[in-house]
Parts: sequence; C-alpha cells; structure tokens
Amino acid sequence: MDAVPNITTVVARALRTAATVLQEDALQDGMVYKELWTRVLTKDPRLAVDWERALDESPQENNTPFKDYVNRSASNLVRAGWLYRGGRRWQLTGIGLDALDHWPDPVDFYLEACRRYRAWERQQQLVSVAVTALEQLPDGGHWVALKEVAEAFDVDPGVLGPVLRGTRPLGWYLALGEDGQAGAGLPMWPHERDQWRSLLDEEGLLDAGHSTLDTVRALPDRRMPVWEALAAANQPPEEAEADQELPRQLWIIRGVNAVTGVPLIRGPWRDDSVVSFDTGFQPPTLATRDLDSVRKAVDTALPATGPTRREAVARELDAFLNRMRQGDIVLSTDGFDTYVGVVGGPVRHSAERLERPVDWRNLNKPLDFLKDLPSGLSGVVQDADSQILEATDYAETVLALIGDMPRSGPVPAGPAELPDATPELAAALCMPDTTWLQDCVELLRAAPQLIFHGPPGTGKTYTALTLARHLAGASSATNVRLVQFHPAYAYEDFFEGIRPRLSGGKQDGGADGGLGYDLVRGPLRKLADEAERRPAEVFVLVIDEINRGHLAKIFGELYFLLEYRHERVHLLYGSDDGRGFRLPPNLYILGTMNTVDRSVAYMDAAMRRRFSFMELHPDTPPVAGVLASWLRGRTEERGGDPDTYDDSYVRLLDEINRLLAESSPGDRSFRVGPSYFMQSLAHAGDGALERLWKTQIIPLLTEHHWGDGTDVEAVYGLAVLRERLGILLSSTDSPVDAADDVANPANL
Repeated sequence: MDAVPNITTVVARALRTAATVLQEDALQDGMVYKELWTRVLTKDPRLAVDWERALDESPQENNTPFKDYVNRSASNLVRAGWLYRGGRRWQLTGIGLDALDHWPDPVDFYLEACRRYRAWERQQQLVSVAVTALEQLPDGGHWVALKEVAEAFDVDPGVLGPVLRGTRPLGWYLALGEDGQAGAGLPMWPHERDQWRSLLDEEGLLDAGHSTLDTVRALPDRRMPVWEALAAANQPPEEAEADQELPRQLWIIRGVNAVTGVPLIRGPWRDDSVVSFDTGFQPPTLATRDLDSVRKAVDTALPATGPTRREAVARELDAFLNRMRQGDIVLSTDGFDTYVGVVGGPVRHSAERLERPVDWRNLNKPLDFLKDLPSGLSGVVQDADSQILEATDYAETVLALIGDMPRSGPVPAGPAELPDATPELAAALCMPDTTWLQDCVELLRAAPQLIFHGPPGTGKTYTALTLARHLAGASSATNVRLVQFHPAYAYEDFFEGIRPRLSGGKQDGGADGGLGYDLVRGPLRKLADEAERRPAEVFVLVIDEINRGHLAKIFGELYFLLEYRHERVHLLYGSDDGRGFRLPPNLYILGTMNTVDRSVAYMDAAMRRRFSFMELHPDTPPVAGVLASWLRGRTEERGGDPDTYDDSYVRLLDEINRLLAESSPGDRSFRVGPSYFMQSLAHAGDGALERLWKTQIIPLLTEHHWGDGTDVEAVYGLAVLRERLGILLSSTDSPVDAADDVANPANL
C-alpha cells in the first residue's frame, strides 16, 4: 500500500507539475490559473485524492481548498524569481526553467523555493526600500547597476535580482548588470530578452549596436551612479520629518486570531507593539505605490474571488501600504475596551501580511467604547465591516482623549449650552421677534422636554424642527432626529428591541437560510448614546404627534428618566451591561401635539408633569401674525412693495376662525392655522385657492362639524366668504408659478 502523503509533498507535486505545464504549453504567453489548474489535475490525476488523504492525516485543521492552497504557496516561487503572476496569468521565468532542470524531484524543487523565499523574508524590509528606490529614478532615461542598488541598501543581490524578476515592480527592468546587460547574469527566456529589449528601447536606453539575439544591453553613458539616482529615496529622516507636517490620519484597525477569534490587540499587537494587515496571500512590496498597482496585485493573487471583494481588499491594502503614514493614529477594540496608538514607522512585509510598528498609548487604561468615543466614531467602529477604515475626521479628538494633544487644542468636554433665539431664527419662522422663541429656550434650559400644541396648520412640526436645528447648530445634520408616534408604535421601535434577521447566506429564506435575532437600537437609544459620548454638543429628538402613541408603553423604564436625568435605570434587554442607562442632560426632546385629534386620549398627569407646553394658536402671537408676515416677504421677493401685499388670505383665515369660535364659544382646541395658506397649492395661479378650499379646507371643517347638522358649504364656502368680506377677483390676476414659491411650514 502506498505511503500516506503529507501536505508538503502534495503541494510540491502540484507546483512542479504547474511549472512543467507552463514550460511545455505556455512557453511565452503564460496561462490563466483556472486553465492551468485543470491541466495540472489532468497531468497528475492522483493529486486531488492524495490531498484529501494528506488532510485526513494532518494533525492541524485545514479548510483551505486545494486549488487556493497551491495558489497561495506559489508565492514561494514568485519571491524566488521562478514564477511571475501578472494580468491573472502564470508565467515561468528563465530562472524558473533553470530550477526545473536543477531540481527534478518535486519536494527538492519546492523546498529550494521555500529556502529562497525565507532568504527574501529575512531581508524583506531592505528589499522593499530598494524596490521603492527604483521607482524614483529620474525621468529622462537612466539605468543603474543592480549590484550597486543592492549594496546601497545592504541587500543580497542574489535575492534582489530574482525578486525583481518574479514581482516586476515599476522600474524593475532598469536594474542591470555592471556592463548594462539585461538580466544581470541571471537565466532568461528568449521572449524575456525581447521584452527587455522593447522596454529599454521605449526608454531610449537600448544600445542596439552592442545588443545581439542573445544579449540585450543599455547605453553605457546613460548609467547613473546609485548615490545620485537614489538620493531622494535614501533619506528617511527628512521624509519622516516632512510627514509630520501633513494632517494626522485616524485608522480603525480590526484583527482577530483566525483560530481562536481573539482580538489581536489582546496578543501580538500589544506584545510586539505593532498592527498587522492579513491578506491571505503574499502582499506586494513597497513598490506598489498606487491603487491601480495594488488592484493588479490583488487580481493576480485572488483570481477566483469576486470583483467586489477584490476591490475591497485592494482599497484596504492600499490604505495600509501607501496611505498610512508615520505619526498617524490607529484605533482598535477588544469588546468595549478601546485602544489607541501612534504609527511609529514604515510598513514591514512578512508572509501573507503587512505590519507597522505602533506606540500604543493607553494599554493600561483603555477607553470605554460606549462612553468615550467622540462624534459618531463609535457608530463607525461598530457598523463598518472592513479590516481597515479611515476616520480622520475624528483624529484630533481621539488624540485629545489619550493625552496626545493636537495643535488645535483640546476638544470641549461639556456641558452643552443652548444658544439664545436669534432674529434670523425668528425670521425663518415668520415671527415678529424672538420673544416667544426665547421663552422656549428658557423652558428647555430648565427642563429638557417641551411640547408644542395647537390646532392643525399652526406650524408645530416646522417650528419644532427649525428650533431643533438652531439649537444643535453646525452639527444639526447628525444631532437632530425626527420620529412620529402612532397607536402601533412601541418601546422596541423607539428605544431598542429584538429583531429577526435572515442568516445563512439566503436573503429569500431558502433552504440554506435561517433566522437569527439581534438587539437593534432605536432612534432614542442611538441619539442618547451619541449624546453621552459628546457632552459638549446639543442633541434634539423631535417627536411628531406625540399624543398619538401609548406613552407609558413606548417609554417604558425611560418614563422615570425624563424627570430624573442624572439617575440610571437597568434596561429591559440588559444592554446596559449592568452599568445602568441614563438620558444625557444634553439630549433635548421636542414634541408636537394636535389638540383637535379625537382619536387618542390626552397625556396622563404624570407625563404632563415631565414636559413643558407652549401653545401655537391662530388667535394669539406668534401665530396670529405669521400669515401676514409671510405674505409681505413673498411680495417683496417678487419685487413688489411689501406693504401692498394681498391681505385677502388673512381676512379669509380670520373669518373662518371667527365662525369656528362662534360655533364653539368655550372650545379653543379647533381653529384653522395659517399654514394652509402658505403652500404652493394656494398660490399656483387661477383657481388655486378654489382647489385648496375644495380639497383641504372644506374636508377639514366637515370633519369638525360632523354630526352637528351644520351646512359646511353654506357657512364656509369660498364664494360665501368672499361675498361677505367684499373680496372681488381681479380680471387682471395672472397665474403665479408654484415653483417660485418660498419654502413654508405648511409642507411639514
């Protein structure tokens, strides 16, 4: 019975078979890996069976498919200079052909490649710097001696030359022999010489007179001394100093042990003062200096991976390899513990990963993920699924938190302060002055919950949102949120709750799918968490139609916190981790309540005690003068005299509300607000007001008088009111384009 093969011998056979297929069937153009793999299995049909037997006997678990494992192991041949993988094709080099002749045994062949790989690995940082230097050769056509480059960076030329042939970074063909000969004495295929001849010719370097079919040479007078050609690349102190003048970037770095799932910050990152980026394949060298080059390297290394995933890997690899700089900040988490460090030097290569040295600043005192991370950063850390992600907007704040203060000074720690009402705010709401708005601000300073109540059309929601954005200031885009209550709204919708999700890869719930359950944060929890982390900023939650929900059910244990902001309660689903939860003092709540809504009950006494109330009513300021102010502004915007505005809309609104007051002398809860007359529908040319009356005013009034026997059309019809008020239609009236109308609160 045959001896059971081990993984190394099977991989060795597969790689040498692949090299043999390339020699026999793809001498010049190479072969795509998919086709090559099919040829390999055909040439050695026992490979697949022996691989399974080797896995069964291996003491270590290995879930990598055979094809991918061989593809990954081929990195040894690439660094040895025996194989070039570019444009998703595998090509055997002249050095590789020579290796096939020297090591006919597959295991010897593979082990020699591994030995050369380890020789490269021991010098990989020096090789990377040397390769980077080649990219910086001045334009105009010059070449350098490979031996001089190797000596300048203390690299073994027997390592550097093959690496250049196997990886072919930018400028690889400009490192030649002492006499300008292409290949620097290493074996070459005829087509490799032809390619070298073409590249040197394009650079204007080909010495055609001294080149032959078997030899390609460069012009001797175009040789540049290495000290001159590489001067810019060989000055790391000056480069590092220049980098410090650039803005410091912040990078979120994730990494876990592939076997245990333990975050790397708990182990090697902490112990070795590094961060690493695992690629799953041999990463490109420092010579890959732009995203397009990185994309090509990833496409070559991961030909079987989908394009979306390859693009994601390329962008992350480019970030770690090229965009990250010495002095940048890195952030990583282990549960709720958050660690911050400063990048201490250039990238270093190792097998299937990149590393950068990091000076971790808070290993003994980690930040709290929930409490300390600033300005939405915790949401970025939690929601993003990338291995590396830039979050430079928060760099200076994070530096301040760990005591490494940025040039611009510390981030304010609070408490948040509400700004006063301004004339600009009053003008935006068409209010005559800031008196009423300043009262709202003072009430919020005393108690952070306020409700606007009043009849329909008085601009409650518009006012609440406008005031909220004023209070939040420059951060209003992220610090203000709107929710709307309704009878079916629950605690799980508002604060947090268990939500099902499809898992197992099937979004349609197919056979391979299943249900999982997540604790999902609602709008209040999200805003409260951000407010807790950013105590110097104002956050505002606007609850529209607050009285339409079952408030005790929706608020749950938060009912207590509305009144006692500095106390903590334990949450229903235990997501406070035993620490308790509070509503931060810099989180304000603005509610709106339609007083005419008969479908819901009013607030109970306990909830009323927790809110202040401000009325918006057509009979009293500031609503009483809003329509006239808006019409004057609209007339002025159209080039007219604001004092000559058409007051018929104001007179019609006043007459409606006078009639409503007469019909219900003791009830102020129902009136018609000015917003109905501050929308495009009311000013969209001939017949606009009639359409508004028919579709909005009459239905509203019909609902109000339902069952009391009132003939709504006879009392409130537009023609009836116009005749009573003496409002005549002008024959010279012309349509007004609704698109020219200014924004107004009626739309909200």
